[in-house]
Amino acid sequence: MKFETSLLADAPLVPVVYARVLSRLACQNSRERRRMLAECHLDEALLDNPEAYISVRDFFRLAASCEQWSQQDALGVRYGLELDLSVHGLQAFSLLNTHNRGELTWKAVQFLNARTPLMGLRLTSQGEHAMIRLQDIWPLGRWRDFIAQAYLGSMCRVASSMTRCHRVHMQQRDTHLLPVYEKLFGCEVRLGEPHDGLVVTRPPRRAGARDEERCDHRPQSEASLRIVARIRQRIEQAPGRECTLDRVAESLGSTNRTISRHLKDAGMQFSDLRNEVRTRLARQYLSEGKISIADIAERLGYSDQASFTKAFRNWTGTSPGRIRRQEARK
Repeated sequence: MKFETSLLADAPLVPVVYARVLSRLACQNSRERRRMLAECHLDEALLDNPEAYISVRDFFRLAASCEQWSQQDALGVRYGLELDLSVHGLQAFSLLNTHNRGELTWKAVQFLNARTPLMGLRLTSQGEHAMIRLQDIWPLGRWRDFIAQAYLGSMCRVASSMTRCHRVHMQQRDTHLLPVYEKLFGCEVRLGEPHDGLVVTRPPRRAGARDEERCDHRPQSEASLRIVARIRQRIEQAPGRECTLDRVAESLGSTNRTISRHLKDAGMQFSDLRNEVRTRLARQYLSEGKISIADIAERLGYSDQASFTKAFRNWTGTSPGRIRRQEARK
């Protein structure tokens, strides 16, 4: 199956922050960036919405334009190195509260697996070290090398704050780019390897843990990601009071237990996904200015405007009224 025919190609799975970072890396000039985004049919205002998502197809369309505009070698690596903890989200900073270096590496693998689901990550033992190995779970086609480079760059960036990066393994055989890769990664790079991955300090054995549990974090399956995309669509279609786990499961011909399992496999909970969709819809309604805040509250399943305002503050740190006033001044 090719990427173009994958059911996930048009699923809104990519946080817009990743597109924003890539576009600014490719075009330092704001005027050029606007022209490039226009070519990709992406609204610049959308990229400034921290709660927004874009489809994987839109992201790859943007990547193609960025490659043409930037003309830089190893753009994927450069992009990945821009993805520090602040880009991956506030939850990533909780990793730094872990003092055990091995446990920290393990938690980082699990976190990145849930946050950036275009490839799978597997932690495997290699004597005193461990390899965080990339695994294909999507038919990425020509974008496979770009995404692999971005993952490796991001993994190096995140790992540098928690453990020493020993070396990078790459399947690519572009030996003329080896000096560029080693300069960017800041460590030894081995080309022509059977797997793409990052070798780091191995997490210590947990008491009573089996090797499979200790070293292997299986990637999210395409089936689970497809189910999550369908759950998101159901929430977007009916985000009101009827938007419950039981109702969504029933509409998909499944059970809440099965739906919860697929969400867990993707590192999510139903309530978090519902809040994410409601936040995005609320911002959209507020910016359009066509319906009252009370009506927005009703559409999103809140009994009154006060309850919605409280929830919106928890999501965004500000009030719906303030967002509407800011949009009105634009």
